[in-house]
Amino acid sequence: MKTLIGFTEALELTLANVSAGGTEAISLLSAVGRVLAEAVTATVDSPSVSTSRKDGYAVLPEDLKPASPATPVRLKLVGSRSAGEMRPLSIHSGEAVRVTTGALIPEGNVSVISEEFCRQEGETLACLNTAEPGRNILRRGTDVRCGDIVATSGATLSPPVLSLIAAAGHGTVRVHQVPRVSVIATGDEVVAPGDPLPEGKLYASNMIAICSWLGLHAIPFETALTGDRREEIRAAIQSRLERTDAFITSGGAWGSEKDLILQVVADMGWTGIYHRVRMGPGKPVGFGLLDGRPFFVLPGGPPSNEMAFLQLALPALVKMKGAGPKLFPMVAARLEDKVTGARGWTEFIHARLKKKGGQLWVSPARLKSRLKSMAEKEALIVIPEDRDEIPAGETIRIQLLGPPTCEEDRL
Repeated sequence: MKTLIGFTEALELTLANVSAGGTEAISLLSAVGRVLAEAVTATVDSPSVSTSRKDGYAVLPEDLKPASPATPVRLKLVGSRSAGEMRPLSIHSGEAVRVTTGALIPEGNVSVISEEFCRQEGETLACLNTAEPGRNILRRGTDVRCGDIVATSGATLSPPVLSLIAAAGHGTVRVHQVPRVSVIATGDEVVAPGDPLPEGKLYASNMIAICSWLGLHAIPFETALTGDRREEIRAAIQSRLERTDAFITSGGAWGSEKDLILQVVADMGWTGIYHRVRMGPGKPVGFGLLDGRPFFVLPGGPPSNEMAFLQLALPALVKMKGAGPKLFPMVAARLEDKVTGARGWTEFIHARLKKKGGQLWVSPARLKSRLKSMAEKEALIVIPEDRDEIPAGETIRIQLLGPPTCEEDRL
């Protein structure tokens, strides 16, 4: 097992030891957030016929060439058609057909004049505007053409993409199976959130953060709390092996006599890949394979726990569900205050964003509360291994943890 390796090497080793799972066909109704295992090809045209884009009247455009508010053209109403009606209906010069949005367009070179440009007078329609050929008509196959690829393999299924797939004639999709994750928080001092808090104890807030990120990425999980006892930790792991594809533990990562996770998994025959990474925060993180399952040993300190999870564990889990492991976009921003690190280490610094003069600026979130700093950060400043400081004013690449929410000249 490698120890105290660089962050880049740790990430490469992590991703090299995980792969996407099997595939399954599921209903579109339960597919949001899942990753396509194969491309989806349209089996139908959408719309399947040419239809009206608006409520109005189908007419022959030649009839309306002289139409204006001052000189309305009067046409004979010969019928009506609503969306879904398929009975044949033709239209001739001097005639108009009432149509609703989505209605089949009568045969011939027609157009649809919106109802706001018309005035119905009994069986006669007064038209106050022109309507060039094809006006307000949605032609067959405009949205989807049969045979077109509407979604590619590896795409994460969003509501709009699922709507497109449905319009293309599908009720199910083949997706990668998602990994089932067991999150085990350890420590005699750890209490389940919401339970009474005895003096000297603390709530398992790390577990909540980890599970929330998993939920955000549609990865199912189960949780457990254990004390600092080998047999209890081993039982929590062993009882979940058959229904778990990846493990995450929180706490006990340093490997001292009271940090038991590494000792327990070693006794269980795990293959250690690395332990301790030159990253701050997050140094004590460990990673290996237990019965072929990825096993992440995360430190208990909240900033270290979160950073090790976001930078190493979460990319691996997302890769296991079939998606690309690059989760957080890198964007350019100017640094408002100097930041320092340690050469040879990768430093991640909580940051806040603002705009000045249309430019994105970033500044370190210097809060005394670790948890508030974690909660209020919008991005991460990353100091790479080959630098020990970045001066104020330099344009750098930052890691966005969500869509920028800053307003012009905020702060």
